[in-house]
Amino acid sequence: MVTRRPLQVEDLLAIKLAGDSQISPDGTRVAYVLQEIDKEKNEYKSSIWLARQGQGPVQFTGGSKDNSPRWSPDGKYLAFVSNRSGSNQIWLLPLDGGEARQLTRIKGGAGAPIWSPDGNYIAFTAALNADGIKPDGKEDEEKDLYKKYTKDVKVISRLLYKMDGVGYYTDKRSQVCVIKVDGSEAQQLTTGEYNHLNPAWTPDSAGLVFSANRLAEADYQPWYVDLWYVPKEGGELTRLTPGDGELSASSPSVSPDGRSVAFIGTQPEEQGYGLDALYLLDRASGAVKRLAANLDRGFVSEAISDMPAPAGGGLVWSPDGHWIYGIVSDAGQVHLVKVGATSGAVVQVTGGDKMIHAYSLTPDCRKAALAYATATSPADIYLALLDEHKPAAKVANCCAVLQGGGVSEYQLSSHNAELFAQIDLPVPERFVFSAGEGHPTVDGWVLRPAGFEAGKRYPTVLEIHGGPMGMYGCGFFYEFHWLASQGYAVVYANPRGSQGYGREFCHSIMADWGNLDYQDCMAAIETAVQKFDFIDGDRLGVAGGSYGGFMVNWMVGHTNRFKAAVTMRSVVNRWSAMGTSDTGYNRVSQFGTENWWEEQNLGPYLKQSPILHASKIETPLLIEHQENDLRCPIEQGEQLYAALKLQKKPVKFVRYPGEFHGMSRNGKPWLRVHRLNMLADWFGEYLKG
Repeated sequence: MVTRRPLQVEDLLAIKLAGDSQISPDGTRVAYVLQEIDKEKNEYKSSIWLARQGQGPVQFTGGSKDNSPRWSPDGKYLAFVSNRSGSNQIWLLPLDGGEARQLTRIKGGAGAPIWSPDGNYIAFTAALNADGIKPDGKEDEEKDLYKKYTKDVKVISRLLYKMDGVGYYTDKRSQVCVIKVDGSEAQQLTTGEYNHLNPAWTPDSAGLVFSANRLAEADYQPWYVDLWYVPKEGGELTRLTPGDGELSASSPSVSPDGRSVAFIGTQPEEQGYGLDALYLLDRASGAVKRLAANLDRGFVSEAISDMPAPAGGGLVWSPDGHWIYGIVSDAGQVHLVKVGATSGAVVQVTGGDKMIHAYSLTPDCRKAALAYATATSPADIYLALLDEHKPAAKVANCCAVLQGGGVSEYQLSSHNAELFAQIDLPVPERFVFSAGEGHPTVDGWVLRPAGFEAGKRYPTVLEIHGGPMGMYGCGFFYEFHWLASQGYAVVYANPRGSQGYGREFCHSIMADWGNLDYQDCMAAIETAVQKFDFIDGDRLGVAGGSYGGFMVNWMVGHTNRFKAAVTMRSVVNRWSAMGTSDTGYNRVSQFGTENWWEEQNLGPYLKQSPILHASKIETPLLIEHQENDLRCPIEQGEQLYAALKLQKKPVKFVRYPGEFHGMSRNGKPWLRVHRLNMLADWFGEYLKG
């Protein structure tokens, strides 16, 4: 019998994440990105690997920052992005041997390469200012002392001037460009103070469709995102969607006959609480219709994970134009589906407990390269034979809406197998519950402690996800396994506000945080206490980040049920966040007011601000925040810390320098380790004493 050890915190630094899986046109090879951690340099590195069915994967590029592999239509070349020349540029690598050739040399870099169907061009995006494309090269040292020592001053005149994970905007915007594969000079196709995103070629290689908000005052109406067309030679842009702001359009994919464009559309008034639905545009008439209107689920991945692998994939047409392939999030799973372009019928393609984060299909749509996570594997690559269906497995975690699915799959990579073979990794158990009569059924999961012993009762931590429009499920979550390795049971759930359960389930808490969602969170832990006899109901903790941090703050201000709590990068004062969060002002419509700063309008914001209940908080609280967080600025954590410390309540404040909102997922590796240790230490002090 093999004895497995508990997970150790520094195992985080050894885990490898595979994603952005790209299958070759003939279906014989899969190129993908492998992300690893260089713990000596405290940074991430990535390289491109090749895998074949029946053979072990091999590393294909030797750079430390290689990504975005894309096959040429004839399968003879691989385009990819690398910083090996000093900035991110597009390179070409022949598959029959030879050295990589640098294709672009653009100041500021280039990314997101897309081959034209005829194989003669590559489209890409580049961040450019009004000067347009300039050759890459070393910057001359500034000799003017005034300019040298004042260059970092920020003079702001825009409404939207910062974005978490990006920082403070400059005068550069994302522009669509093309370059001939023979090495001619790159050509810029779009201009202006607008971001042009998601370019997709037309099947005749004559031009590109992309998404952009080209309003003069786009910051004030950010939802006016339309689809546009530009010829590959440049020239006048043509708006394809109506331009009325009824839908925000993204991720276009042009039909094989060029007559239609499939895209993902969202309704602006939903403010993220609605669905990312599938739409079809008729290019001749401009008519737009929703496909799969009866499917109350979104056509994107809503999966929440602290181990995000390189993503990839978009809407894909079958060669006969009858089907459109994409992914759907449903009840803790993310699956590949196909939708009838005429009928709107939805057919589930993949099955089982998985969260797909990357996919691509061969031109004939008979094979697919998938990258997905399961409960005990954060990210690996699989080959799916789409014309080899098998009966859907009868599993406890079956999707709530999607039914069936299941194709022959072959695992191509297992980068963490040797490490995980040594570790005791419990498998989550799914349960369902409700906050009471008249309330919907909610999904929950429990993770037993590592080394579980029957008859023993364990301290337990309830984890709450962010968003709130995210979705826990059957993927791998390192933080949960870390707590399990420390002797805790972990409970997590998808309360109302989560995606993956339909529009009404998510929309029901918009501008009403701390009500239905609070009831579901409390029902989750109380149901778990009743259902699982190993959970010690007298030793409960709660933790959450972002909106999950809001809910932690709210819960400890309304109940003393928990013996300890950890609130991370949280929301404390919804009124002050309106002006300090990167896009806070854009939430005004949720609250039905125009000016949040006016006295008569304070009510809706303060009603949902946990800071108002700080006098009631008795639960020992660890406040964790990132100093460069632009989504939930650190002033939020500072307000709560000051209020509790002034009352001499048990509270500790941990600040991480130089980090954005997403540090727990993609921050500096050693800071992520430190954060996990702080989490375990805090709960250890109050739940194990």
